[in-house]
Amino acid sequence: MALQFLTRIPVTVDGATEREIGRSALCFPLVGFLLGGILLGFYVGAGYVFPPLVARILAWVLLILLSGAFHLDGLADTVDGLYGGKDREDALRIMKDPHIGVMGVLAIGVSLLLKAAVGVVLPEPIFRAALVTLPVVGHSAMVAALGFPYARAAGLGKVFADHRQRLDIPLAAALAIAVAFGLLKYAGLGALLAAAASSAILLSVAWRKIRGITGDVCGAVNEFAEIGYLLGLSALAGVSFTSMERGLPQAFWRWHL
Repeated sequence: MALQFLTRIPVTVDGATEREIGRSALCFPLVGFLLGGILLGFYVGAGYVFPPLVARILAWVLLILLSGAFHLDGLADTVDGLYGGKDREDALRIMKDPHIGVMGVLAIGVSLLLKAAVGVVLPEPIFRAALVTLPVVGHSAMVAALGFPYARAAGLGKVFADHRQRLDIPLAAALAIAVAFGLLKYAGLGALLAAAASSAILLSVAWRKIRGITGDVCGAVNEFAEIGYLLGLSALAGVSFTSMERGLPQAFWRWHL
């Protein structure tokens, strides 16, 4: 059910109850891990055909295709609503409007540009690990966002918010930490903190503006978490390699791999 909800992978589950659908949120990070594995396999294969930079950009494109731009749509609607809404009701009305405004388009453009930029600068082993960890981090952040009250009386995400369980958030966080630390050691944990900070900023704005979350906000949280994670990795990698160039011992900077 989580695969059906979050991706374009052809999986169909019929006859599920609302409780079963809501409980599938626990599997969001596992779906992210599966997507990360697909991205890594695709990137390695594309590297035999295209130059490295092109292969990296294609990997980001594949992530968008696999999710059906689901999270980018939520990002655009959320930014439009939170930025342009005069009050709670106006913000929710704008977020529900299927049309995308200027700020929403800008948010999508910035998101894509930042991911492309990080794809250029990250060292090869860190980029490969980031492909696997990134969707896990984003989907774990979505589970965390479901801990907030739902701002609408009905909506696509309300089923998940209504049937969340007490262990969903700590289990999602544990998986994100395990994957980030397992593949990127302390740099992964540092980037995870950056992802958490980015998500917290968005959620705090949503709380002040609409007193909760919507399905669009959850999608935007995924994007904020992914961008924060990538920016954290790029910053940590830059510090480490600068230290290496200055002649410091390898043991000082090797921790990021």
